[in-house]
Amino acid sequence: MGKIFLLIRTSRPVLWMVGPFVFFAFLDPDVERFAPLPVLQLILLSFPYCVFLYGINDVYDYESDRINPRRKGQSQRPLEPEGRKLVKQAAAIAFVLLVLSSVITLNPTNMVGMSLLLLFSYFYSAPPIRFKERPPLDSVANGIIYLLGPVILARSYGGLMLVRFYLLALSVMGIHAFSTVMDYTPDKQAGHRTFAVVFGKRTAAFAALIAFVVTRLFGNLGPYAHHYLEFCGVLALLLVIFPSEKLAKILICIIFLTFLVGFVVIGYTYNWVY
Repeated sequence: MGKIFLLIRTSRPVLWMVGPFVFFAFLDPDVERFAPLPVLQLILLSFPYCVFLYGINDVYDYESDRINPRRKGQSQRPLEPEGRKLVKQAAAIAFVLLVLSSVITLNPTNMVGMSLLLLFSYFYSAPPIRFKERPPLDSVANGIIYLLGPVILARSYGGLMLVRFYLLALSVMGIHAFSTVMDYTPDKQAGHRTFAVVFGKRTAAFAALIAFVVTRLFGNLGPYAHHYLEFCGVLALLLVIFPSEKLAKILICIIFLTFLVGFVVIGYTYNWVY
């Protein structure tokens, strides 16, 4: 049970829904969404993919996590050496399952999407690249990991990759830059070269503002997405004016919660994607 709990903690349960949610939202309306292969990949994008993504992160961030004030709590404590072997094995199994799920589709687009997703997920934390230490590539990688990769997988079952989808990935990059403001001090103390640490808190907030504005102006999305992007733009502007780490933590929670609540209220994601 201890090993199971370790894997669950490492995989960040609160984020299990992100990959499946994006994947399901971007499936073309004419696709049979509950066919075996889409369902298989949707499931694998939850816990298995999170074990791979965050497990690799915790394995390679052990030294910096030990001195990072954010990682002192029980739920966020660093991955100790005795747990790293287990996490590596679980990540390897998840990797194989994800690759196989793509190969059996015999779909080149699906394979490209899975390759992008796994490569950026691995090298986000792993050397020699470590995108997370190379801003603004850390934000670009987040756009691919959390949106563009799952979207390409979904659209491989039918439908075109529209410009609006790429612009939504830009917004995810902006949200990542925004989020680095709240951890500016602990990241700087730990030696993490995040977007905010390298370019400054106000610049990170401004980059998010530009991403939201560009997506809003050229994304051609539905009414909810337009209002949501406008709302996020206002929050980013507020952070540009008052680049406070405490304020950033509150605002990023608001951005996340309004995103979730908006979809619960709407009930059907095509209202904004299309």
